[in-house]
Amino acid sequence: MLHQRLVKNTQVKKQKVYCLFTLIALALLFVSQHLVYSQQYVIVDSENGDRLTGSWRSATDTHFEIEYNGQILRLPLAGRTLKFTSDLAYVPDRVAAKHFHNGLTLLELGLPEKAQRRFEAAIEEFPKYPGAHYQLGLLYKANGDNANALERFRFVAILDAPNFDLVPLFHELGDTALANEVYDVAADNYQLILTYYPDHPDVSVLKYLTGFLLIEQLGDPSTGLFLLESAIKEYPDMAAHEKALFLIGKLQADMDQLENALHTLDRFVTRYPESEWIYEAHLIRAATNLKLGRLGEAASEAIHVSQISEDEAIKEQAKKILDQTKWTVYTEIDGLPDNHIQAMTTDGTRLWIGTPKGIMLFETAFGKWIPFEPVAELINTALESVLDVTAIAANSQEVWVGTRSQGAVHYSQLTGGIQNYSPADGFPAWIKDIKVDEAEIWFATDTGIIRRIRGSVEPFLYYNTQNSLLPADDIKTLLLTPQMVWGVSAEGDVVIFDRGKEEWDSYHSTAIRDGMKIVGLDIAEEQLLFTWFNPDEKSNGYFRADMDGGNGKSTTLDTGIEDENDLKNIYIRGARDTSPIVKEELEAEPVEEIPDPTIPDFSPETEGLEIEPEIEELETELPPLVPQIPLVLWIATNKDLYTHHTRSADVWQYTTTPQILTGELIVDSLVVVNNTVWLATSNGLATMNAQ
Repeated sequence: MLHQRLVKNTQVKKQKVYCLFTLIALALLFVSQHLVYSQQYVIVDSENGDRLTGSWRSATDTHFEIEYNGQILRLPLAGRTLKFTSDLAYVPDRVAAKHFHNGLTLLELGLPEKAQRRFEAAIEEFPKYPGAHYQLGLLYKANGDNANALERFRFVAILDAPNFDLVPLFHELGDTALANEVYDVAADNYQLILTYYPDHPDVSVLKYLTGFLLIEQLGDPSTGLFLLESAIKEYPDMAAHEKALFLIGKLQADMDQLENALHTLDRFVTRYPESEWIYEAHLIRAATNLKLGRLGEAASEAIHVSQISEDEAIKEQAKKILDQTKWTVYTEIDGLPDNHIQAMTTDGTRLWIGTPKGIMLFETAFGKWIPFEPVAELINTALESVLDVTAIAANSQEVWVGTRSQGAVHYSQLTGGIQNYSPADGFPAWIKDIKVDEAEIWFATDTGIIRRIRGSVEPFLYYNTQNSLLPADDIKTLLLTPQMVWGVSAEGDVVIFDRGKEEWDSYHSTAIRDGMKIVGLDIAEEQLLFTWFNPDEKSNGYFRADMDGGNGKSTTLDTGIEDENDLKNIYIRGARDTSPIVKEELEAEPVEEIPDPTIPDFSPETEGLEIEPEIEELETELPPLVPQIPLVLWIATNKDLYTHHTRSADVWQYTTTPQILTGELIVDSLVVVNNTVWLATSNGLATMNAQ
């Protein structure tokens, strides 16, 4: 059947050629009058197989003239086939043409395999032979070899698309691939139609379809965006216009074409207010306004979505965007030495921040960005090279600045004097934390802990694994209480120094299970607050205890976190909860529920955080726990800022960390001062109202 169909098609084509020959000749006569200004070549094929190629001169209804080898030949139209071209590079030579015609003859005889070899020979002789490529494509397609068929038809389109109707073939191959979910092949076929047959009626549908495939299935948003923008402009009344307009706005937002995105999505929500994508369109507009710093517009869009949607997932997205409008972000544009904030501390209402390019000081009391540039400049220029600041401790009288490679710098706020403690003088180069009180100054370094007793003849005391019970020389952070000094190693082990006995010891608590690594320390209302992470369990949380480390309890915050950076970057701050107790608050629906094992009869999931089984029999002998002062806690991670009132143990609130900061966000420090939360990150300094 296949062979008969091919033969029939060939015979029909021949009949059409000869039956319409006279009409073609007359048409050529007319056309020839309009070609006087361009060189036209004619290929003359005779029935006996002879071929002539010359320059076209003229024609009548019975004869035609060509210039051949410098002579004018007048030949009859009868018995000859004429083909015209303006480029002889695409004219097959006599040998190739003979192979091709033999292939057609073999098709008529029902010998497709032999015909295929003739067409291949024609292409080998003359690679730019569109007719031979076309016939091979038909043979491949008939045998189910769509991949090779497509490549042959592609050559035909490139060589001579106007003289071959390839649209049905490309369309069929594309539809077959689409049905089989071979999206790249489908898009390839459709794009060939769009490229070589731009005026075909199918283009109106295929521009939309191909754009959707490129964007949704093939990860090529740039090409897809170009096609869809062209489609909605040329064919605005198609059913696919709605989806295309939405996707264009979404892609423009993703590509940071922010103003274009707002304009496109404004058209979308106006034209399609009942669309299935209407909520997402509003959310994208909100996020886009957020990126542009238009916090009011972003908040309005987010609130609007919350009011019109009943979908809880949509409402949650709107809440996250609304949370983002609460943040104000400062970067180098606002005067920061560097966007990476590595250290931060407070001195009353003044905030000190440290970056790889020095420090900055500003006042927070008035809710504005008020820098103290002369003081910062004095410290930043104290050494020959810029300070890579990794730690800061400050009070009303002095400021200590720790660096990564230059030791420590002391600045007197009383006299303005500056002194450097450098590696050249035997001081450690890398200072990771500094803590001060009225009696002492303590330094956590990568080579141990340094202690300076105020008024002592010996200015510094050095502690390391060689002369003390430190778990490691690399100490990450410190915490001072009147009786104890708490230290945490880079590996998350805790060590304590009894300031009365002047003895070091390791610290353990049954609430700190194996695998937990302590990463941060704070103190609030005679209570210790530690943050921890557990890489084995992919979880993190906080530990709360009395000042001597007793009555310790752990609360898990996040679970299932794969990225260790997101696990270990967790910081806590606490203050007395002075908010009024309202009974209705206890009955209110929680904003966010996070298990807290400090509550009796806690769920089995976190029972492991209680006393270990081997000492459970001692529970009846322990004194009753003294109720701890209710606190309000702020806990920051790379993803969220949590607020927790401990008197309402099951009720947590959270705000996502500022997504308007570019790049992957890493939180390096958290400070709460003057009813304001300050978040030091790898991409800038973020702040919001603590209430």
